[in-house]
Amino acid sequence: MKRLLNFLLILLLPSLTHACLWLEGTTIDGEHKTFEDKTISSLFLKSSQHASPQKNFKQRFYREDNQTVEYLALQAIMQGDYDQGIEKLLQIEDENQNLYATASNLGTAYELKGDNVSAIKWIKEGINRDASSHYGTEWLHLLILETKLQLENNSTLLKNSHIISLPNHFNETTTIKIKDKNYTIKEVRNTLLYQLQERLIFVKPKDKVVADLLYTFAKIEEQTTVLEEAEHLLKMAIEYGFDNQLDIQSIYCNLNESMSSLRRKVAFTGFLLFFGFITLIIFLGRLLRKWKKKKLQKKQLSPLSFALSINLYLLLFTMLSLPIYASIQKGTPNVLLFYLLLIPSYLLAIYFAVKDMQERYKIIDQKKSRLYSIVIYIGFIVFLYFKFLQNENSDIRAYFIVHTLLTIGILYFLRWRMKKYE
Repeated sequence: MKRLLNFLLILLLPSLTHACLWLEGTTIDGEHKTFEDKTISSLFLKSSQHASPQKNFKQRFYREDNQTVEYLALQAIMQGDYDQGIEKLLQIEDENQNLYATASNLGTAYELKGDNVSAIKWIKEGINRDASSHYGTEWLHLLILETKLQLENNSTLLKNSHIISLPNHFNETTTIKIKDKNYTIKEVRNTLLYQLQERLIFVKPKDKVVADLLYTFAKIEEQTTVLEEAEHLLKMAIEYGFDNQLDIQSIYCNLNESMSSLRRKVAFTGFLLFFGFITLIIFLGRLLRKWKKKKLQKKQLSPLSFALSINLYLLLFTMLSLPIYASIQKGTPNVLLFYLLLIPSYLLAIYFAVKDMQERYKIIDQKKSRLYSIVIYIGFIVFLYFKFLQNENSDIRAYFIVHTLLTIGILYFLRWRMKKYE
């Protein structure tokens, strides 16, 4: 009986073993960071919110031929018949008074029924029987019940206070005192995730207690992980009825300030990298010219060879610029701005390429050379799109707009540059 009841209790206790999802985003310090040891809490809480006790019970445990008292008790609770479920659980308690699962399920059943006094009694009894069960998080369940009991006499209790009070600034190792025991922020975060997952299966919007706990969870994510996750949790808190505008605006202000700070850092870093890259190209170009101590007799360069040489320069430049592109794209969504920044740098690369070839070779047909260069370039960018980019989550419109501008720019730039040698 004990084994079966503990098995059925899984329905009420979502597992802490989550899928391995990296939490990535903007920290409150304006840095972009990836947390490999954190779950995306909002995803799991949303999943619990959209679930229902009846559906979960039917999918996991429904057996038409199962008529044990334990099974029928939980089935009645899941169907909303709390009195029948409590009656059967009390029958089990009379037979065996040492089962943690019985006390815990009675506490949950009485809470769902609305009898918070009895719920507190049985949750306390469950903690006395096994304080380590539920990963030691039942202290929050008890705190929730005591808060609900206080709200019956004071409906404005959570207007200017919270179930869990947090300091203004903290990190994961910060210790806070809740009732008569100390907990680290990390322990509070794990407890909130576990207890809210369980609670949201039963409690749908609006609910003052859940709203307050979701806000507290959002504040913890804001200070210890990423602001994007804090924003998701805050939206859930508002959905559940959290309406303290000062607290809401505080999170949004921190989000906006940190995102702006990150964009400024990325833009400045990108500018330095880009400027340094262009400076290096110019320096290498001048260095190569100094190495040419002897003038070589110019050989003829066919239009096709010229076009292939120009596109080889562009291909090498594209490959060298990929690290810069990746570093900027990671921190800012403004990909089009970066593409537009590449246009003058491409033309600068062509300038040095043409100058180098015209000093070493005689171009026999400049008109065909320009035409072939453009045709090969168009073929290259179309091949690049169909081979690598068409299935990627990238801004294809920006890609083709910029490369169209580059094509036009290359044509007119070659024409202007080569007029000097006609």
